[in-house]
Amino acid sequence: MDTSVISRRQQLILNKLRKGNHTYEEISRYLEIESEIHSLDLIISKRTLQRDIKTIAEVYGLEIKYDRQVGKYTIANDLQSLTQQKLLETVDIYHALLLKDKISDKLIFEQRQPQGTQHLVPILKAITDKKQIKFNYQKYWEEQEETKTIEPRFLKEYKQRWYAVGIDIQKAAPRIYGLDRIQNLIITATDCKFENMDIESLFTNSFGIISPNNEKPMLIELTFTAFQAKYIKSLPLHHSQQIIKEEAEQVIFSVFVVPTFDFKMELMSYGDSLVNIKPESLKNLIIKEYKNALEVLKKDKTKNKL
Repeated sequence: MDTSVISRRQQLILNKLRKGNHTYEEISRYLEIESEIHSLDLIISKRTLQRDIKTIAEVYGLEIKYDRQVGKYTIANDLQSLTQQKLLETVDIYHALLLKDKISDKLIFEQRQPQGTQHLVPILKAITDKKQIKFNYQKYWEEQEETKTIEPRFLKEYKQRWYAVGIDIQKAAPRIYGLDRIQNLIITATDCKFENMDIESLFTNSFGIISPNNEKPMLIELTFTAFQAKYIKSLPLHHSQQIIKEEAEQVIFSVFVVPTFDFKMELMSYGDSLVNIKPESLKNLIIKEYKNALEVLKKDKTKNKL
């Protein structure tokens, strides 16, 4: 059977069990209906279901158990990590793309495509094997390339770009490198030696990709219009986000973060839907940025008239 059909069937089984516990007959009936909808052969025997359950555990890290007392299957550990969520999201997109010949004009992709994704697998392998990597790196603000050797610790995604975070061997300090600026990457035979240096915690209270640089996180209150708050609820700004107060016209959220440049730019992107910021010191910084931007635009407008 086509592996794409098997993958689709396993995803449908997951979707069904996420909505509740079900018997084999209920799962089978559900797959029959989906078979008609997608014009695919998704019907399974009990033996095939057991094989799918084993594959789901291996691929998605989700364990499906059979409760003999009630005769139903249930997901035992449906506490999705971000990795599992991303994996399931990718599978959803993959199956949508399988329909491209029928609905090619119904899928509109973001024109800005990420670069450097070819480095994801070798960097992950180096992280797993605890090996240093070497590559040429081109900073946007410099003309000459640099040769870098780092101990990669993890990969971080931000605004459709991927970054390698690790220890720069020459500086013996944490550094961040955009994968789109990396060339000629190789995995060296040298083992990592800075294993006791904790850099993962640097990003616990950060926002975006800019390192906090030893700045302390602060409790920040953000008041959004009730309409914008719906989007903030569905896609939180930070894992520390909480709702402090909810009213008919506005909602007050709190986050515990370091107010890095990325965070400030994110706040500015909301325009007048962000109606208040606390503490006052951060609010004044945002106001200053708005004023500076306005002055630059005014100067440019004056030049065009001349």
